[in-house]
Amino acid sequence: MQKYILIEIIMIVLATGGLILLTDDYVMSLGIVILLVVIEHVIVSKLEQRQAEREEKEEEEHAATD
Repeated sequence: MQKYILIEIIMIVLATGGLILLTDDYVMSLGIVILLVVIEHVIVSKLEQRQAEREEKEEEEHAATD
């Protein structure tokens, strides 16, 4: 888990640096990065919710067959 967090931090730093170079504006780059982090958080929470629903459904099916 630590490995993925480190990779994510490196990617955010690279994206921020690239945006600062492209836009020449720190505030706009920071805003874009914040939006990207929020979107990523929403996507991850939806995927976790979907995975939890699948696991719950499998447990119900397994319990019904026993």
